Amino acid sequence: MIDVQQGSVPTTWRAADGSAVTFTEARSEWTRAAHEVLAATATRFNNFIVNTELAELVQEESGIRTAVKWQHWLPVVLDKVAELCHKNNEPPLSALCVRKNQTVGTGYRYILELAGLPIPDDLEMHAAAARWQCYQHFATDLPADGGLPTLPPKVAAIRQSTSQDLATAEAAEAAVKRTRAPRSTAAIPKPEPLRKPVCLSCHVELPANKVCYYC
Repeated sequence: MIDVQQGSVPTTWRAADGSAVTFTEARSEWTRAAHEVLAATATRFNNFIVNTELAELVQEESGIRTAVKWQHWLPVVLDKVAELCHKNNEPPLSALCVRKNQTVGTGYRYILELAGLPIPDDLEMHAAAARWQCYQHFATDLPADGGLPTLPPKVAAIRQSTSQDLATAEAAEAAVKRTRAPRSTAAIPKPEPLRKPVCLSCHVELPANKVCYYC
């Protein structure tokens, strides 16, 4: 992040008096605020927060606002929250922040790097388990059995739709294979060759004039 405020109007300022704030200072305050907002989010089982909403709440809670787009500073703040949670032996609260489509995306990988864990094949399911850890630590409305890691509704719906489409495609493919399979046909008996007339006395085959020359 650049700590230089360009022009007479600061790009990052305190909402109370409009005084300029460096990004280094702002990032520190935003990290604290983000940790608090995410911890509050985790008090409700299966709750999460969209990145745009978190960016607004962080500015509101910290009292420090910026004209810089959230895409340029919120990911860094989430990394700092992940580091803070890792240092304090807390569950990874930054896993509660999702994109508009309710996925965590590749930014979640930093949590795994901090923990020294390999990147799983199913990043979203791993993030669901991380959120479940947050609920176990902070939630006030846990189910009696503690609940289970759960994918956000949009992600779960897409996966269910994909599974159904796959099942439909497999059924259609199987049907096509059945129609293309060679049909077993009963063997058609060959007609017996016509027997030429024979002499009733000597049983020798008769010529065309049907006259036996041997009798």
